[in-house]
Amino acid sequence: MAVIEARGLTKRYKEVVAVDDASFAVERGQVFGFLGPNGSGKTTTIGMLLGIVRPTAGSFSLFGASTPGALVAARARTGATLETPNFYPYMSGRDNLRIAANVKRVGRARIEECLDIVGLRGRAKHRFKTYSLGMKQRLALAAAMLADPELVVLDEPANGLDPQGMRQIRRIIRGMAERGKTIFLSSHLLWEVERTCTHVSIIRRGRIMKTGAVSDIVGGDKHVVVKADDIERLLAVMDGYPGASSARISNGAVVARLDSGDLGTLSRYLSGHGVHPSHLAAESKTLEEVFMELTDGTPPGAAEAS
Repeated sequence: MAVIEARGLTKRYKEVVAVDDASFAVERGQVFGFLGPNGSGKTTTIGMLLGIVRPTAGSFSLFGASTPGALVAARARTGATLETPNFYPYMSGRDNLRIAANVKRVGRARIEECLDIVGLRGRAKHRFKTYSLGMKQRLALAAAMLADPELVVLDEPANGLDPQGMRQIRRIIRGMAERGKTIFLSSHLLWEVERTCTHVSIIRRGRIMKTGAVSDIVGGDKHVVVKADDIERLLAVMDGYPGASSARISNGAVVARLDSGDLGTLSRYLSGHGVHPSHLAAESKTLEEVFMELTDGTPPGAAEAS
């Protein structure tokens, strides 16, 4: 059973379609990245999952629950942060967590445990307004974890952070995953998603463009780079290779797209046709390259054109 399953989820605002027929599933234990440019529908989708935004069409389930009453119980098993943490600026970090803990009926011991997890025990007495952006994000993560949720939903948790802040957030997310949590996070930060997430959906203008394991998405198209003394002869032989769907010359080598990553069979094929490569290696795409292809070159931090 999927922890989150969306089926044709759609949200329209008058003439604007914010989320358009989105379908995806998040399985238990995954760190699932919801990746797209600013304005692509990420936050709207999270709003629908959390009950803040009413879908125009389609449906979704949390822990298999899809009726209004059952979703209330399912959301009690969920912790979430929004892009802008909402705390009282003149209260300490600990006191802000106490307010959240009272709502969630969580004891003080759990507050201290969560402060330790996010590395804020030493600043717990300080006012929230004195916190750096990274500390504010970490306090939001602590609040999301208070009730020890099974599912944690994070909206742009590393947005605006410096490299050290990103590393801290990444460490916390990985720690949650190691404790068996399922994590759904939206982001436009490609490098962070590639380093942090196990699975990803790429969304553009409200539509899901691609979903899968990060390793499959970046390695789904098997590319090979081959060099030999006679580059034209090499290209002709590669064009005839049954396992290659395309081949071209680039920077003094032949770059080919293969149906599989079996380089041994390719090497034997080339030798059998009198071509002895000086270089033969697989080449994987980065998540950024896949993202740019699917979004027609829209930079990840840019807003979608309306």
